[in-house]
Formats: sequence, structure tokens, C-alpha cells
Amino acid sequence: MSVNSSETPSLGLETADLKACIGEVRTRGLTGIFGRHPEFKEVDLACLEEIPNIARAGFWDVKLDDISAIYDLSQLAHFRISGKRLPIDFAKLASLERLVVEHNKKDQGFSSLSNLVMMNLWHFKVTAKDAFEFELPKNLEEVGIFWSNIDSLKGFGICPNVKKLEISRCRNLQSLGDLKTSFPKLEHLVVDACGRLTADEARCALDGHPNVRHAFAGKQLIISSKSA
Repeated sequence: MSVNSSETPSLGLETADLKACIGEVRTRGLTGIFGRHPEFKEVDLACLEEIPNIARAGFWDVKLDDISAIYDLSQLAHFRISGKRLPIDFAKLASLERLVVEHNKKDQGFSSLSNLVMMNLWHFKVTAKDAFEFELPKNLEEVGIFWSNIDSLKGFGICPNVKKLEISRCRNLQSLGDLKTSFPKLEHLVVDACGRLTADEARCALDGHPNVRHAFAGKQLIISSKSA
């Protein structure tokens, strides 16, 4: 087992020593756990039933046939999930404040997460790139979009409270739209490794925006402020 202490101390769960890991979490009163390949080989999250007070959980590069145990974590505030899994109804995770998710097209309930302030969306895939709709939670302040096939931000609608937007490795991205309208409180923008998105397009999208203090896109620093 290993401990990640970058923020709230979190203990890594290992299938080979799962009982001892759970015991360590309970003995030390830890509220954070994570599981990752290859140490975590469970196909469900039933082990969480023994530690219901978890506030931070992460599972990445794992295959899960049953994720239902997460719905009983009433204090879960920070959640990260990637790998092959069943769809998640995020409406049942109302306590979430920060989310990193590898998207499953059958996931639902994102828009009901009224406490969510940060969301990183990985591998969001759409079939009709110019006509998709994906409603983000209205209280989000920070959004990251990574490894998506989108060619514009239009389908995300209006995000009234987002202050920080990061987009990376979205190779089809060509348009940011009108950021003044879609992200009216935006202060910080980073677009990286999106080869079709030019600095001129970013300047056009930012034209007249009253709040942006820092912007990087098309391999150029477009807006810079010492207070950013």
C-alpha cells in the first residue's frame, strides 16, 4: 500500500492486501483512498462499504463491472475515475465538489451537481461534432477538457461562473466561439496542443471580454497581467 499526501492524505488500495489496507484507513482515520492498475484488481467497489466516510476517492486505469458502492459515500467531495466501467448517474453524488472523469457516453446527471466547482473532462467523444449538447453544472468555476474530438465549444452552452478554462490535446478544435457570452466570468484561459486552433481565432473569441487576465493559445501568450 502507498500514501499520496499531495493534499488530504490518501491511501492506495491493493487487491493483494485489501483487508489490511481497509484496516489502515480505518485505524488512521483517513478520508482519502485511491486504486490504480496494476495494484488494484477489484472488479467492483464493494470494499468502500467498509469505509463510508471517505471524502476523496480516485480509481484510474481500472476495469470495474460494478460501481454502485460509490452512491453510498455521502461525504464524497473529490472523485477521479478512468478506465473501462459502467455508466455513472452523477445526480446521486450530490456532495461532489471536484471531479476528474474519463467520459462514458451513457453517464448522466452532471448538470445537477450544484456543489461542483471543478471538473476535468477526459476523452469526451461526440459523433456530430458541430451539434453536440453537454450541459455543465452552473456553479463550476474551473473546467478542463482533455483529449476530446470536439471542433468547437458551442455544445457546452453558457457557463456563467467559470473563471479558469483549460483545453488540451483536442486536435480537432478550431473555434472557441464567443467567450464573452459563453464564459462571461472567465479570467484564465489555456489552450495547449490543439494544433488547429490559431492564436488569431483565440483573439477573436476573446475580443471585448472584460475579465480575462491571462490567455495562452496557438502557442502564444495572448493576454498577460502581473496580477494574474
